[in-house]
Amino acid sequence: MIDDRTLALIMAVLDDEHSPEDLKELEDLAAASAEVRDEWRRQQRVKEATSTMAWREPTAETWDRYWMSVYNKTERKIAWLLVLGGSFVLAAVGLWEAVPHMLRSLFNDSSQPVSVRIAVVAILLGVLLLVVSVIREQLTANRKDPYDKGVSR
Repeated sequence: MIDDRTLALIMAVLDDEHSPEDLKELEDLAAASAEVRDEWRRQQRVKEATSTMAWREPTAETWDRYWMSVYNKTERKIAWLLVLGGSFVLAAVGLWEAVPHMLRSLFNDSSQPVSVRIAVVAILLGVLLLVVSVIREQLTANRKDPYDKGVSR
């Protein structure tokens, strides 16, 4: 049976991640053991086979048939919805927990410079103002655009 060190040497030599000493050690082991030589040859054949493999690209007809299925279209949309929804919830909870803690530590810690405190407050107020602005814009556009309804784009 071949030990872990010998297998590691074989892999290192095959992946060209060896030192001259490692190569010499493996050659000495292979000279002394037919089992090591056979394993080295087997691993070389595996590397040759896997390095020449390639994925066959699907034809255009295959992709068209794939995307015609309602299941495939829905599956992708639901997956994105779940990823984005989960990310949004994590970000919201993180902000809900982090912002009050950060503000408490920022303003209760007198070692923080006043400029840092002002910068943090300015950033938070700016983000809040941007969110309010985008919401107001969407509400106004949806309420006052009579040509937007029923038009497919």
